[in-house]
Amino acid sequence: KPRFQKLLKELNIEAHTIHDTRHTFATLLNNANANQTSIIKLIGHSDFSITESVYTHKDTEELRKAVELLN
Repeated sequence: KPRFQKLLKELNIEAHTIHDTRHTFATLLNNANANQTSIIKLIGHSDFSITESVYTHKDTEELRKAVELLN
């Protein structure tokens, strides 16, 4: 098994791919309101729309925070 999978198993964490960490990293940066230029440079894309549409995932809590901005 690859080292990453072995480590996940040892830590009792469900199976993921190393690529999943890229999605998590992009989402956490986006949720922390990192600027788009920084995110695309860190992820390695030339356009934020690719990063946003494929790599960032908003959970219910993040969507709730967005709506609360209207208050």
